[in-house]
This record gives sequence, structure tokens and C-alpha cells, in this order.
Amino acid sequence: MMKKNRLIAVVLIIMSLLTFLAGCGSNTAKSVSTNTVTQENKLTREIRTNANNSPVLPVPTNVKELPEDQERFDSYVYSIEKLNENYNDVVVLDARTKEEYDKGHLPNAVRAHWTDWSDVTDKQDSGKWAVIFSNEKLAELFGKLGIDGTKPVVIYTDTQNGWGEEGRQLWTFRVFGLTNTYILNGGIKAWKDAGGEITKDAPVVKAVAAPKPNPNPDLFASTEYLAERLGKVNILDTREDEEFAGTKNYGEKTNGRIPDAKQIWFKDFYHADGTLLTPAETRARVETLGYKTDDEVVLYCTGGIRSGFTTVLLQIAGYTKARNYNGSFSAWAGTEQKIDKSILKELPVYNSK
Repeated sequence: MMKKNRLIAVVLIIMSLLTFLAGCGSNTAKSVSTNTVTQENKLTREIRTNANNSPVLPVPTNVKELPEDQERFDSYVYSIEKLNENYNDVVVLDARTKEEYDKGHLPNAVRAHWTDWSDVTDKQDSGKWAVIFSNEKLAELFGKLGIDGTKPVVIYTDTQNGWGEEGRQLWTFRVFGLTNTYILNGGIKAWKDAGGEITKDAPVVKAVAAPKPNPNPDLFASTEYLAERLGKVNILDTREDEEFAGTKNYGEKTNGRIPDAKQIWFKDFYHADGTLLTPAETRARVETLGYKTDDEVVLYCTGGIRSGFTTVLLQIAGYTKARNYNGSFSAWAGTEQKIDKSILKELPVYNSK
């Protein structure tokens, strides 16, 4: 009897130790647990339910940097140090709302939210909602902001509380053909943390001659483009877990997802401090889907904002065939395309190996 009791005690101690070890080393970025679904022999994880404030996934480790990574990163991204060094020679663009801008912004920053450069007058399910304006209209809007293409444009937002607006605006510039355009890494938080000045003074914006477009349609996907390639192209859903799971939407005609899409929430391309993943970290994240850098990837969200940001991150990582589906799920659901409406209780943890 005593031997049996000792055996039970040992088992209980081992179980307690395992429980303790499972909880060690956790932080906000690792609070999304994974579980084994034994009947399918696949890994899954819990669905994050705190919307845009959910914790990001742990950053990939053991990543492989490539010789061209830094140069490519620098061709899309400005550091705080570089902005400080060149402040008087760039146009600083605040991509937040007017309300946020009025509370405080970088000195002499001009403001343009994604809604200022997109058609938001149509109904959300029209197929046209949130689609960027024509190049002619964009050129006029850029000129009014003092942007003629001769000076670099550095775009920032609140990366930790935003919706990828800085990436959407950068994507819009790149579709138009202005390549002298960049994201400020870490956004307004990084600027403040480095001791950067914040002001409420509104600058006097002097209009300039409108820049001439040099369009890059390879960054853009329409509903027709994706519908013709359904089942033949990689699709990346950049929405929240609940949206992908089919239990939530942001005004789309129905819940669900585009068939065969795989999901990485756009915020999983930031570090926990709001700075961008490196090209190697981004590749490691996307390669788990089985998507290789020479594959075409079409990205979507609700209206192409979060997916516009993520398209830029994939381009930085070497996914040169990444396209943003501008109309995204609002257009897809609104135009009666094929939709996977099954409800997911857990999300897959992809593993390409």
C-alpha cells in the first residue's frame, strides 16, 4: 500500500513539474497556445479574440538572412536615425485620422488617411468600396500635399494601435509609381521613445506640381483577377483570427473567407514594440504556409488596408509577386464570389517542413 502511495505521489509531482514548465517563459507574444489535434495529426492554436489589441505571435527564430536583405529593407523603410539626419529634405506624412493628428504629430507633417485616397462613397458590398482613386486624381492629391516626387516621403502611424495605414499609403504610392517613398519603422511611438518632438501646430502646406504616374499594376489585384486564378494562386488572408474563423466581420456582406486562403494576421508582421519584422523573419513566417518567394501571393483583408501593409512587407522580404487585392473581402462577398463559410473552432499552425 505504501509503495502504491509513493508511486501516486511521484506521478503527482511529475505532473506538477510539467504544468509549471509549460507556463514558464511566457509573455504577451507567446500567450497564444498551440494544441495537438490528434485525430488529424495537425497542430492548431487558439483563436485570438481581443480584436486589434490581440497579442502578436512569437517572432520566428533561427532565420536565414540574405545578402540583399538590408538593401531591400532600406529601399522601403526609414529608421528614426535616418529621418533625424534628413528631416529638412523629406516630406513627412502622417497616415492617421485627423482626430489623432490633431492630438499631436511630428513637426511639419502633412496628413493623409487611406480614406482620402480611396473611394469610400460607394456601398461596402459594391465591389468598388475602398479601391484607390485613378492615377490622375491621386496625382492631384499628392501635389496638394507638397509631394511632387523629387523629395522622399516618409510615412508614419501608430503601429501598435493602427490598422497598417502606413503600409496602405506606401502601397498606394508604389502602385502609382513613386518609389522614393518609405515607412518610418516603429511609427510615432519609436519617434517619441527616441526623444523626438511632437507638436499640435499645423504646417502651412504649399501645393506643388502634381507628380507624373509611372504605374506598377503588378502590385494590384482586382476581383476579376483573383476570381480567374482561384485554385491556381496562393492567397493570404491578413485579417484577425475571428474574421478568418468565420465568426466576425467588419461590414462585409457575409462571414467567411476566400476558398483555399491561409491566414497570417497583419500585426504578426510587427515585433511586440511596433517595429517591423526583418526580411528574414517575414520570410520565415510566410514560408510556413508553403509559400515560396518566387510564388505569386494575393493578399486580402476587408478593404485592402491591412493587406496593403502586408503586401509591402512581403515585397521587402523578396516576394516580388505579392499583390494586394484592393477590394478584398468586402468586394468578394459583395459580388457573390465563392466563399468558404465553415466555422473554425481553432486555427491551423502551418508547418512547411
